Amino acid sequence: MSLVYHEITNFFDLEQYPLIAELTQRFQGFRERLLADPKFLNRLAIEEAISITTTLVAQYEKRKENFFEELDYVITDSVRASVVDFFTVWLPAPTLSFLSYADETARPNSIDALRGLLGSIPDNAFQKSLGGKDWTLNLRIASVIVGGLKLAGVGVVSSFAAVGSSNALYAIRKFIKPELAVSEQTKRSPMLKTAVVYGGYLGTSSNIRYQIIAGLIEHRISDELSSQPLLVNMISFVVRVANSYYGTQQWIDLARSTGLQAQKVPRLPIKSQRL
Repeated sequence: MSLVYHEITNFFDLEQYPLIAELTQRFQGFRERLLADPKFLNRLAIEEAISITTTLVAQYEKRKENFFEELDYVITDSVRASVVDFFTVWLPAPTLSFLSYADETARPNSIDALRGLLGSIPDNAFQKSLGGKDWTLNLRIASVIVGGLKLAGVGVVSSFAAVGSSNALYAIRKFIKPELAVSEQTKRSPMLKTAVVYGGYLGTSSNIRYQIIAGLIEHRISDELSSQPLLVNMISFVVRVANSYYGTQQWIDLARSTGLQAQKVPRLPIKSQRL
């Protein structure tokens, strides 16, 4: 009970800021996350701040001299990563909500029953029990599965949007300067296959990595160091930088191994041979 009281006190402290107060009043999901974790805004800002930087660094590290030749892949992956990173922080973040007595006694329909079922599952497998809830091992395993399905859906939708935009830009460039399109001969990423592979990647690798970060590192370890906020923010920053960098390189390897992104081989100059 003291834990819940502490979180509510911190929440009201944050509501002194007009922007945060406006967001909490308009968006229930935002309010629930701040109630469970007053540092949620810090974690989201850290993730978004490092997303583009580490993505570009990892892209260059993997593509090397082909970086600019494969710029369409770089742009597609970077834009998609910045959008997806928001959801990888949002979905596994701990939440805390309070229902009125009228809501609890209202006759449930199918949607309410589904919400109740999802509400009985923790937001991530490592989340501390909040509000008197005692999550069993089966429920924690279910949170991994449900979280993976959510992230997979985000991956499919974002991939369709990113690849579709990339193909549209390529078509415009080909129309304006046909000679560039002929000289590049870039293999376009298949939209459906990319969406399926990327959705599977987010639902498995990304889902597990971000559940560990949100539940174990930032929700458990950081709480033990709550008296040292600078150290807590540094731990979160370092872990998220390493995770973003590793995740980008892992995706590039997966995209290449599945044929989604063709790796261009630089042309070597022809040297005359003396006999």
